[in-house]
Amino acid sequence: LILGTCILFFLLIIISSIFYVGYNQNKIITAHSILRENKLLKGKLEDLSVEIDSILVKLKMMEEWEDEIRFEKNLKNINKEIREMGIGGLPQIDTLFTEFSQETNILFYQANSKLGNLKSKLEFDFNTHSDLLDQVKLKESLFRNTPSIYPTYGRISDGYGWRIHPISKKRTFHYGLDFGNKIGTPIYATADGVVKSIQKKKLIGNYIVITHKFGYQTGYGHLHKALVKVGDQVKRGQIIALMGNSGRSTGAHLHYEVQRYNKYRNPYDYLNKLEDDIILTSE
Repeated sequence: LILGTCILFFLLIIISSIFYVGYNQNKIITAHSILRENKLLKGKLEDLSVEIDSILVKLKMMEEWEDEIRFEKNLKNINKEIREMGIGGLPQIDTLFTEFSQETNILFYQANSKLGNLKSKLEFDFNTHSDLLDQVKLKESLFRNTPSIYPTYGRISDGYGWRIHPISKKRTFHYGLDFGNKIGTPIYATADGVVKSIQKKKLIGNYIVITHKFGYQTGYGHLHKALVKVGDQVKRGQIIALMGNSGRSTGAHLHYEVQRYNKYRNPYDYLNKLEDDIILTSE
């Protein structure tokens, strides 16, 4: 009986030892596995951090490109402090995994912080770039729809304002500019627009009216022949007619008018107007 008890006790010790060794081996295997995963994760976090830094550099280049466009188009720049405000604070990390080393945890925190900043910058830059695109489109549309080129070749034979009429010899107000040249000289639309009317009048002769955006309207009189029809969309610089001597006239010339919100303006103020000189107003 004593011998049997000793044998049983000895077997229990052996079995316990086997379980203990197996348990420790499992812990060692698990620890090695965690170390391998930790090393792999550390490498991926480092790669991610480098990639984020690369994207941030590209975003910085895009911001500089945006500033250049704003400068070229004479548009207001985004204040640097406002850009920094758009970045926002660092995102919070709920849990740092205790299985990872302190170095890996730091890398994880830094990568997460950079991702938060990247997200904020992308949202901010997307909004500013969209705003820039809208402003550039508006400025280009304003430029193309504002009368800003000479309507024809020739010398200015009569200006805008009070004058002695060359035929009636009475003091009258002249609502446009007269350009003298020979019959058949090309007449150009001075801005993008739509042909509103083509008429033959007693005084001004063959007369084309073009409406433009932003309240503008231009008129072209004493024409020899119209080369467009009512409803046509015309582009700035497009030939719309030929100079003539129709109506009450002493010689071949173009009578050119500019209106803004149904008020006559001095066309001379719009000749060869640069893009940066044109601003959006309600007058």
